[in-house]
This record gives sequence, C-alpha cells and structure tokens, in this order.
Amino acid sequence: MLNDFRQTQFALARHLRDPLSVPLPDGVNATDASACSQEMVDHLCDILAPAFPVTHALLGDDIWGLTVRLFLKDAPCHEPWATAVQRAFVTHVCASAEMHHLPAWLQDLAHFEWLQSAVSTTPVVWPTFDASGDTMHHAVVLNPTHVEAAYEWPVHGIDTDHKPDDMQSTYVTMLRDPQDELHVLESSVFRGQLIDLLREGQTGEQAFMVLAMWLSHPEPEVFVREGAQVMAQLQREGVVLGTRLQ
Repeated sequence: MLNDFRQTQFALARHLRDPLSVPLPDGVNATDASACSQEMVDHLCDILAPAFPVTHALLGDDIWGLTVRLFLKDAPCHEPWATAVQRAFVTHVCASAEMHHLPAWLQDLAHFEWLQSAVSTTPVVWPTFDASGDTMHHAVVLNPTHVEAAYEWPVHGIDTDHKPDDMQSTYVTMLRDPQDELHVLESSVFRGQLIDLLREGQTGEQAFMVLAMWLSHPEPEVFVREGAQVMAQLQREGVVLGTRLQ
C-alpha cells in the first residue's frame, strides 16, 4: 500500500512538471492537477523574475512562461533557495537544446543578470584593512563581493531598445560597495590577470613585474611605475579596499 502511494506521488510529480508528455495518474482529478501545475509555474516565475527583468521583458510573457515551464520540466534542482534556483535556470538556458531557438545572446544576458542579483544579495563579512596603505608595496585586501566575468556579447548594453546584431568580446567587473550599492564596470583581460595576482597575495609592484615579464615589456621599470595609477584606480572603484593590516 505504502509503495503504491509513493509510486503515485512520483508519477503525479512527473506529470505536474511535464503535463503535456507525462500521463496523469489514475484517480487524480485533471482540473486540480492542471491548476496545481500552473501554480508551480507561477511560483517559479515569482522566484526567477526579480533576477532576470531584462530577459523577461525581451522574451515577452508568453515565451518567458514557456521557458520557465521547460526549466521546470527538465532541470533538476535540489536546493530550495532562490539563488540556487536562479543559478540552475542560467545553467538550463545555456545547456538545454530546447533553448537554442532563442536569441544567441540570451545565454550571456541571463548569466549577466543572475550575476548582478547574486553579487547584490550574497551575504558578506567585510574585512578589516588600511585604506591609506601603500598598495604598491604591501599585499592588498580585495572587495569580497568582487567578480570578473567575460562574455561573447555586449551584455551591459542590451535592453528592450537595444538588441545586439554582432558578437563583441566583453569583460566586466562587478562588485557591491559597503553601502550595498551594485557597481558594474568595464574590464579587460589585463585587469583580470592583475587582480588574480593581487588575490594571490602579491603587492602591486610584484604583480606589475610579473605582468611586464608576461608581456615582454621593453621598459619593465617604467611599466611598474605606471602601475601605481592603475592600483589607485582599482581602489577608487572599490575593487581594492586597501592594504592588509600589519
């Protein structure tokens, strides 16, 4: 008896996720099942919509709803947290064959929007640092919310009035400041490499010496001296908070 009940539960769950392909178990009211399935989609839309406003607007309500229903049908998600569901949705949009009929730039846009939401809402403990320390000669403290991301499309310029026609390699810095304001800045491969070196514990001077070697710069000493301006800019932007306390 218990096994039969469990089998019915699993069969009903599969039907609710995919009512067009999975038959309704015997003894279940079709009207009630249809209403329940739609409620699941509506609830999922409520979870996803805050993180993907531009994606939703560009797709329109009908295609957005279909996309969410396909996600419900195909995507396993074992965590109930909104951020986990939103991240699983991005993975689904990027990986599902059924999503390939959508605009090519949608995958990058969905990830870009999710990342903004994640950076804006992820809990963080702000570290201590010396805001007036010499970032060229001491190891620095980076903003704990900072991320670098690379895209094939100009995601930061996509909105309901602007849809890209051509691919364009795009690099962005994303972070939240101590007042919880989100900042999205243009970045580059060079900046990403520099920040990686700083994250490893190298001083600004050490990091620029490494970069000068990688670039085979003809005047490494000049390159390193000019690095002080770049470090100052990173600190103004909030990527670098200051130096580690001695």
